[in-house]
Amino acid sequence: MISQQIDSAVSACFNDGVSKDEWDVSEFNHLLQPVIPIRAVTYDDLDEVSSAEELTEKLTEQALKLYDEKEAEFDEPEQFREVERVILLRVIDRKWMEEIDDMDQLRQGIGLQAYGQRNPVDEYKMISYDMMDEMNTAIRTETVQMLYRIRVERKIEREEVAKVTGTNKDETASSGPKVRKVKKIYPNDPCPCGSGKKYKNCHGAGRRA
Repeated sequence: MISQQIDSAVSACFNDGVSKDEWDVSEFNHLLQPVIPIRAVTYDDLDEVSSAEELTEKLTEQALKLYDEKEAEFDEPEQFREVERVILLRVIDRKWMEEIDDMDQLRQGIGLQAYGQRNPVDEYKMISYDMMDEMNTAIRTETVQMLYRIRVERKIEREEVAKVTGTNKDETASSGPKVRKVKKIYPNDPCPCGSGKKYKNCHGAGRRA
């Protein structure tokens, strides 16, 4: 799939029948780099090859090396094989469901081709084949793109130790003994209400109970 992706981009932008100066390097990088993140191709790179086929081989070698580096990020090769299977199946499933919806819409509107003096059956076959090719291309492109960009997440265990330091202790706490702000009233003291009775026989009676 990687080789096919590169070959498709090269065929779309580079043609041995025209001068290399007319090859569209910018468009090529625009097509390929979002899918396969290799180094951008320059006109100096084109001078080092004799044909579009040679360029394809050179870029494929670079892309496969980059893919090997991606696989090396996994502890075991089989882990990456499983990732490949899962991603490919998910992409195929999604694209196939989209294809079913598109084919249904095509069937509903194909009868209109008769108004243009065209055979609806022949038109349906031709369009459906084109849609199938587009689906396969989309599957290849999205699968390759996702595999190049997948990342391995590793959990890092950290032991946190809580320490009382000058930066996290409560600065409002006083290091000295607490001082009572309100004078304590003893049972035999005069009641603060001014009744002349002892506190224990007045407002302090309820507290004592």
